[in-house]
Amino acid sequence: MSITDTPPATGSPPPFDPMSGHEPLELSWRHPKRLFTLSWTNFLLRLITLGIYHFWAKTEVRKRLWSAIRLNDEPLTYTGRGLELFLGFVIVVLIVLLPATLIVTGLLFAFGPNSPIYNVAVFALYVVFAFLFGMAIYRATRYRLARTRWRGIRGALAGNPMAYAWTYFWTMLLVAITAGWFAPWRSTKLQGIIIDNMRFGDRPFKFTATSGPLYGPFALLWFGGVIGYIGLISAIGFTVSFGAAHAKQAGIPYVPSATDIGIMVGAGVLALIVFAVTGAWYQARMTNHFANHTHFESATFRGNQTAGGLMWLSLTNLLILFGGALMVLVLVALVLLPFVGLDVQELAQVNTTAGLQAAAIALPLTLVLSLGLLMPIVQARSLRYMVQHLSVVGTAPLAHIMQSSGPDVKFGEGLAEAFDVDAL
Repeated sequence: MSITDTPPATGSPPPFDPMSGHEPLELSWRHPKRLFTLSWTNFLLRLITLGIYHFWAKTEVRKRLWSAIRLNDEPLTYTGRGLELFLGFVIVVLIVLLPATLIVTGLLFAFGPNSPIYNVAVFALYVVFAFLFGMAIYRATRYRLARTRWRGIRGALAGNPMAYAWTYFWTMLLVAITAGWFAPWRSTKLQGIIIDNMRFGDRPFKFTATSGPLYGPFALLWFGGVIGYIGLISAIGFTVSFGAAHAKQAGIPYVPSATDIGIMVGAGVLALIVFAVTGAWYQARMTNHFANHTHFESATFRGNQTAGGLMWLSLTNLLILFGGALMVLVLVALVLLPFVGLDVQELAQVNTTAGLQAAAIALPLTLVLSLGLLMPIVQARSLRYMVQHLSVVGTAPLAHIMQSSGPDVKFGEGLAEAFDVDAL
């Protein structure tokens, strides 16, 4: 991204002094090589190790993605290790997940599924997990920043994960109570906590955004969703009622015709398109708004994501994931058919009813497991879009930044792995 001379946004830090040794900041992307090969290697090693290699696979992907991000043409470096992620996950399993499972199972056998004691315990567990979910997000962000280097200087995330988790929890309740209308304020608040606690070396970031500008796009998203939902329910209700009335007059039970099914599917697709368009527009506006009010020293970020770009990215990423899954299915078929004594050309002459029944169970499972095959490629495309639609206005005293004096992070992202909240 090139640097422009656009003045900083309202609320940004004071203008920089050109004689103070500040440097302009330029973000760029250099696509990592051999991601397709890495995808297959990670996938096969996960299968061979029954999933244990997942932590080392994630680490290798991050190293390549981090190095693809360039600041002033110098790459970021990821220094995390697979063992750190693995140990963090094991600790969370032993301290959180295993005791919770034993408590719930014990209460179930002792009091039964309809016991008030059992139901209260399950509800309390949901509350605790909702709180821990917010903590997982914060701790995962802190670990990634602590393991990120540029020119040897590491990032950091100060602050208290418990405080963030509490804010995450009570604002989530208010979103539910207000039918979603508290969401823009919540997103801004949570983003502000993270950005204001972010450090690069000994220098802090600053976040100056307010939630007011997000309510216009959110209103479009909210009403678009309501209109789409009402339209979908109305189309289904009208179609079923009309078909049932016709069937009643003919004295036959109602069975949806191909036309009825087509109308209902079409209404569902239309509602999905409306929600996707409004959702992508809101996401782009929110991301750009947050970027435009994120500052580092005398520099301010600028975001220029678009709804069309986000929708195209999501659609093509989904197609890539399904393409990877189909590759696995084809490979499995080619490997297994010779072992069961069948030739592809002979299949048409064989009674495959039992085989099709087994495939109906096995193939969806295989498809789900193989959806992550090309995930590194999808992650790289998403990160590339983010970097290429983010620029920086202003400068920062990069040569004067000192190493962070805060404590290093020993273990990585156990909660995030347990709750599956980490995108990278």
